[in-house]
Parts: sequence; structure tokens; C-alpha cells
Amino acid sequence: KSVMTVIVNGPFSSAPSKLDTTPAGLPQHPYHAFLAGAVGGYIVWGRYSSVNYQLILYLASRILVGCIKLAREKGIRPFSWKRLEFANSYPYGAAVIWGTVMMLFEEYPEVLHPSLRRSMDEIYRFASFGGGSSTSSLNAPAGGAR
Repeated sequence: KSVMTVIVNGPFSSAPSKLDTTPAGLPQHPYHAFLAGAVGGYIVWGRYSSVNYQLILYLASRILVGCIKLAREKGIRPFSWKRLEFANSYPYGAAVIWGTVMMLFEEYPEVLHPSLRRSMDEIYRFASFGGGSSTSSLNAPAGGAR
């Protein structure tokens, strides 16, 4: 067997080569696309920068949503339950995400990304509600300082 045949068909396959049946530029198997993406991701996006980090976080969230949609399409419970459709489940997702970030912010702020922690500090610690000069926004009334 040639190296290319082993890569395309797998090491234990005795099937005829798929090299001749797939149009040029398309992967033979899903794992080919994964390997190409993994190599490209390592080479192009593997060096840390704030831009690369934001891109990876964005992709991670989109992949999670895509996996949930795929599980729904495949009928995997609980994702396929009617009551968990997007319009019904979005408020719960928002509640879990904001509840989690607030708990981490209050109890373990060191685990949050520095930019998120600074934003949370600015909003919840240092901002004064209603234009007042309060040093702690937690002590200000919800309607603003009067």
C-alpha cells in the first residue's frame, strides 16, 4: 500500500482507493478535514495573541451551539425535546451563563480573563449609578443616587 492510500483509506482498509472517486479539493473522510484544520489551526492560529484568543473563544462558542443543533437533529435527548427549542431555552441559557460569570467574579475573580475581570470591576465595583460620586456601586440604590 502507498502512504497516500493508507492516509485516505485508513491503515486497516482493504477497500479500493477512494483517491479516484472524490473530486479534487474535497476531503475523503471527515477526519481528513479535522486533521487539515488541526494542522492549519496549530500553524496559523497556534501562537497566542489577543486577536487569536478572541477568535478561538468565538469559534468555541459557535461549535458548542452547532453541536447542540446536531444533537437536536439526531434526536439525542434532552436536546431533541420540544420544550428545549431555542425560543424556550434561550432565557435559561442566559441565566446560567450570567449566573456562572457572576459567581466566578465574586468568588474566584482570578480565573476570569483579565479583560472580563476589568469590565466586571468597572460595571459592578467602580461605576457610580446615576452620576453620583459613590465609591461602591453596590451601595447605590437601584434607581440611582438621589
